[in-house]
Amino acid sequence: MTYPVITGSILIEANGAALNNAGQAEGIRVDNAIAVKQIRVGRRSYPYVSGQAWRRWLREVLYTDFNWTPSEVTREAKSAYTKGDPITYEEDDLFGYMVARKRREKAAKKEKKQIDEEPISVENNEEGVGTYRRISPLKNSLLISCLPNIITDDFGHFSRNLPQNTDMIPFEAEHYSTYLQGVFTISLNDVGRFMVGEMCDISEDTKEKHKTELRADPNYQNVFWLTKENRVKRVQEILKAMAYLRGGARLTRNLSDVSPVVVLVGFLDGANAPFQRIFSADDNNESVILNIERLDSVLKDYENRFLSTNNSKPLLLGYRPTVLANENEVLNKFGNSKSIEIVGTPQMALEKAANRIEAIFSLLEE
Repeated sequence: MTYPVITGSILIEANGAALNNAGQAEGIRVDNAIAVKQIRVGRRSYPYVSGQAWRRWLREVLYTDFNWTPSEVTREAKSAYTKGDPITYEEDDLFGYMVARKRREKAAKKEKKQIDEEPISVENNEEGVGTYRRISPLKNSLLISCLPNIITDDFGHFSRNLPQNTDMIPFEAEHYSTYLQGVFTISLNDVGRFMVGEMCDISEDTKEKHKTELRADPNYQNVFWLTKENRVKRVQEILKAMAYLRGGARLTRNLSDVSPVVVLVGFLDGANAPFQRIFSADDNNESVILNIERLDSVLKDYENRFLSTNNSKPLLLGYRPTVLANENEVLNKFGNSKSIEIVGTPQMALEKAANRIEAIFSLLEE
């Protein structure tokens, strides 16, 4: 295996939602008008949720439901960065980071001029001075609407209990009802694997602090691993959290459930998220369908790259009934597929994928 990954495509039902906003809109009836994020393709406009927002939703579920500790953030004048400790903080491991800890000599000299004392040298005792960067093993796309031209203007006003002889305060916003699709991958070779050195994953100080928790890679110098148990647990929790996504903007007035209503997830070797845009609008641009022709083409191309254990099917499909307009056609096409196992709900598909993680990691060790 060269690059084993978990990859998945999810569909979210956004009902009267404004999940990710672009800020002040220009040229609308009122001054305080807020627009949703959207992509234009020709004359068609598709609302979307940024990849950063989706990752934030996932982080929040991991904090609250799986007791992940948020990595401490340092704020500087023009930057901010986390602790950069992927051994202690699961999110630093899975979500990556860029840490640039500056040497404090200049600050110490400036302080000396102010108080006329010798500066304290911190160059040698400050942990992890320098630049460290970790590429996120978890990668995800935007969440983009399957249906075009469905953004609606919502005009409102504040008039409650205003003083007499004062005008109401008008405002305007946008929202939509649609299905949003996106893809994600998790590189299994990179979870819990850290290279030591500046411009790499961790500092020598961080490695020394956690030396009892790490084991050296026998084949590569300055590469260290977390235990298999920790790596398995972190990936399992990411998948389980994906099943219970929650978040988004304007939830007090536009409450929408953002947990997936359809999921296709599985294990491949050397894949680059091939299940792109497998959901599409029907001929009337009113409902969403699973694009069987496109998915079937992907299955044929990647047939030799699927990973499975114990003769299980490598891909798992879970869905909410009545969401897909071509549900019966999907069941007839893939009900007896050698590649796809239809397992019930989206949560069941992600839970079952999580339960296979340990066996997949065992394949990596063979």
